[in-house]
Amino acid sequence: MDKMAEKDQLTFRQIYDNLPERSAVKAPKTVFVERIAEITMKSTKTVRCWLAGVQTPDPLSASMIEKELGVSVSVLFPKKYQDGNAD
Repeated sequence: MDKMAEKDQLTFRQIYDNLPERSAVKAPKTVFVERIAEITMKSTKTVRCWLAGVQTPDPLSASMIEKELGVSVSVLFPKKYQDGNAD
């Protein structure tokens, strides 16, 4: 490379330093959890409990999730909402 082209290039450290901070870019799964928490007006901790299968959402929250994702409640939460009937 000629000196001019090398001068315009970034060093390894400069490339690293130019990457966005972790707080500037969220992981897609974090964005998903936060969105579900937002539409159901529940905490992200509650949403994570739903994902882990520790809890299931109440019927209103489940219907809001169904509307957001476009997937039937009975598919999203098969054990609790089988045949459309909540326990």
